[in-house]
Amino acid sequence: MPMRKPTDPTEEALDVAREVFIEEWGRMSTSWGINRTMAHIHALLFITGDSMTMDEIIERLKISRGSASTNLRQLMDWGVVRRYRPPGKRRDLYVADLDAVTMVARVVRERKRRELDPTVAALRHCSEIAPPPGEDERTDTFHRRVNELLEVFAMVDFASEFALGSDRRAAWLMANAKHLRRLLENLTPPGED
Repeated sequence: MPMRKPTDPTEEALDVAREVFIEEWGRMSTSWGINRTMAHIHALLFITGDSMTMDEIIERLKISRGSASTNLRQLMDWGVVRRYRPPGKRRDLYVADLDAVTMVARVVRERKRRELDPTVAALRHCSEIAPPPGEDERTDTFHRRVNELLEVFAMVDFASEFALGSDRRAAWLMANAKHLRRLLENLTPPGED
């Protein structure tokens, strides 16, 4: 996915670094269950900081119009890209939210909504349709294991909601990260480093 033609060695090195970033962002995103093209578009807009038309994105990433349209719509749904039309212009521009903390918080919230919440609902459903506890050892074991998972997911939900439940809270936590880290390190269980 070639960037614009560099005019000097610094620009050339920056373009190479941007290309590597875009590819790595796409590779990493697939392990999160995010479409690689969606990640490439986001990475391009985020790392360059440029507002781009859909045609510019298509040209830079060598993707189809349909793919660009679908993935830009998803990025807007996630809240990490927005579309706007400058006054007097005929084409929409797309721009990434450039605040890394806000971006990560929104991605985590969206993934929680899409992945964790349905899993918790499914576990609760399993517990509801199983025979009630107390009937036999297998039933008790089933309910105990499902409840243990629900407790773990509840803790993950609490931690993510506490840390990233709002853009404002996430920004505050990052601004106070050093102090919070020291507090949390003091809470480390004995014997753990």
